[in-house]
Amino acid sequence: MNLKTIALATILGLSAPAIADVALNTHTIAQPSAPLGTFTDSQWLVTIEYYDNALSYYGENLITGDNLTLRGATIGGNRQRRIYTWNNSGYRYQVSWRPSQPEVIRVQVFDTRGKEILNHLLTKSN
Repeated sequence: MNLKTIALATILGLSAPAIADVALNTHTIAQPSAPLGTFTDSQWLVTIEYYDNALSYYGENLITGDNLTLRGATIGGNRQRRIYTWNNSGYRYQVSWRPSQPEVIRVQVFDTRGKEILNHLLTKSN
C-alpha cells in the first residue's frame, strides 16, 4: 500500500469525529456571539454594535448626559462568560455577558490605576 494513501486514510479517520461534531451540533451556532443592542438601568444606557468587523460601545449617563463612544473591543473570558474590553486614555471599559442570559450585561469601568469606579447590571431594552 502506498505511504501517501495510508497517511491520507489516517488523517481522514482522525478528523471524521471532529467534522461530524461540528456538523451535528448546530445549537452552538445559533447562540448570539455578542451582547448586541441597548442595555439600561435607571442611570446608564449602553449600546453595543458590531460594524465593519469591530464591536463599538456607546455609553451614556442618563442623569448628567455625559457620553462616550469606543470602538474595537478585545474579547476574553470563556464560553459561559464572555468579557469585552475597550480602552480609552488608560481607563478600561468592560462588559461581561453570559450567552445563557442574553438580556443582561455587567458594565464595569476601571481607572488608570485599575481601581473599579463603576459596576452596574443593565438589562436589554426593547
